[in-house]
Amino acid sequence: MSDRAASAAQSALVRDAATDPHPAQVDFLANLLTGAWLDRVAVALALLACFATCLLSLRAVGGKDGALSWGIAAALALLIIALVMGRGNALAMAIATRLADVAGRLPVWQIVLGGAVLRLIWVVAFPAESGSDGAVYMGLASRLATDQTYEVAGTRAYWPVGYPLFLSLWVGMLGEGRAALLAANLFQYIVAAVGIARLAGVLAGPRAARLAALLLACWPNLVANTATAEKEMLVVALLPWAFLAVVALLKNGGDRWTSFRGGLLLGVCILVQPSLQFLPLLAAVFLVVLQRERWRAVAQALLVLIAAALVVAPWSLRNLQVFDRFVLVSTNGGENFYRANNPLATGGYTPVGEVDLSSFSESERDIRGKELALAWIRSHPGDFAALGAEKLVRFMGDDAVGVYNTLKVGRDGSDGGLGYAGLKLAANLHWLLAWALLAALVVGLNRRGASVVPLVRTPLWLWLYLLVLHAVFESAGKYHVPVLWVLIVLLAGYAARMHELEHHAA
Repeated sequence: MSDRAASAAQSALVRDAATDPHPAQVDFLANLLTGAWLDRVAVALALLACFATCLLSLRAVGGKDGALSWGIAAALALLIIALVMGRGNALAMAIATRLADVAGRLPVWQIVLGGAVLRLIWVVAFPAESGSDGAVYMGLASRLATDQTYEVAGTRAYWPVGYPLFLSLWVGMLGEGRAALLAANLFQYIVAAVGIARLAGVLAGPRAARLAALLLACWPNLVANTATAEKEMLVVALLPWAFLAVVALLKNGGDRWTSFRGGLLLGVCILVQPSLQFLPLLAAVFLVVLQRERWRAVAQALLVLIAAALVVAPWSLRNLQVFDRFVLVSTNGGENFYRANNPLATGGYTPVGEVDLSSFSESERDIRGKELALAWIRSHPGDFAALGAEKLVRFMGDDAVGVYNTLKVGRDGSDGGLGYAGLKLAANLHWLLAWALLAALVVGLNRRGASVVPLVRTPLWLWLYLLVLHAVFESAGKYHVPVLWVLIVLLAGYAARMHELEHHAA
């Protein structure tokens, strides 16, 4: 598709002059949400990922940080992107099109089955116990499965309820052993694989669907997260289906049930990870801006918002009774906000801020934390900006949290050393290759005067959402895991488009 054709498709998607008195304004907003400028954003993210990964690797090897490390990392990142845009572009194109060709010959069910086998091999090779947050979630799941109070360490809503509630279903059926967790994780993977394949297929065709399934099946970080309890993996299973509902509404109008289903899924995602609470609003904006029929779009947006609210409301009402104030899902927001924005903050996890809030009640920690964090940000804007840059590095610079959770946390660090370092290196090299391939595909298509269908770019907004959020809150590689599927769908969509051009040229 040429840029002119892509622009025409975009205009056709959003414009209905008979019902819209401001078509020019609609075109501007549609271009903001789906336009070719997002291709440049994808390349910029690839550059950031290369820089951040190089910087964190230098820190891990040298143990030091400073202007020299930042300079070396910047030079390495620019070199990688220069190769992608220069002589390496043809090689990257060949790799991407070959992957698309191989994936196109495999049925999705075989790919999904292969991914499940790969995860079983990982669990057998590296059996682990859930630690840290995962251990807390498993404990809460056991309490829910046995009809006990939702409470841990004196807190009654500090931990979001969605993931423990999901795990409790499996604990109730299979007991508290590893079998329940393994069954839950494999179920999550299958749901995620089917949803991601369907989403990629709707956006970019059947070849993209198969390639997306293949990328998900083999993604090192996602495979490694099978051994322990990680709430992010439940979001990976649910969020693509929610986004698929929005895309279905945009492509063919959908129906009331599609709107309602998308809202329900977004509501469940919020119960699992409260930081996603603004996604129903983002979905509503997409529908209102990009739908042809304005009033129908407004009705669909309202249904999405209402359905999401219906899912979250019972837990919010429970919290109102417990704390005598409104708490949407959890009480950890304020304390986490402060620990991420105070004189002792590092950009990553810090156990306590300059002011120790542990003496306050659960509800008071939430309130006081928000007040202290906002006060520090207002009085230290420069430090806040510098801390934000560090948080971006941590968000984009590591894709090996599954290896860490399994070998360092889940096995008490007993599998450290060269084995851990090698697996972590392999996961991050895969991460770098993925971003480099995406940048190469964007550049390669642009040089051919071609582009993808505008809707293919829309999942990128979910990545930007969490990127910006964790430039303010605590950041680490694990926080991009809920949207790893976005990178997978983008790679599949752009690679399928490039394969189509290569096939027609041949």
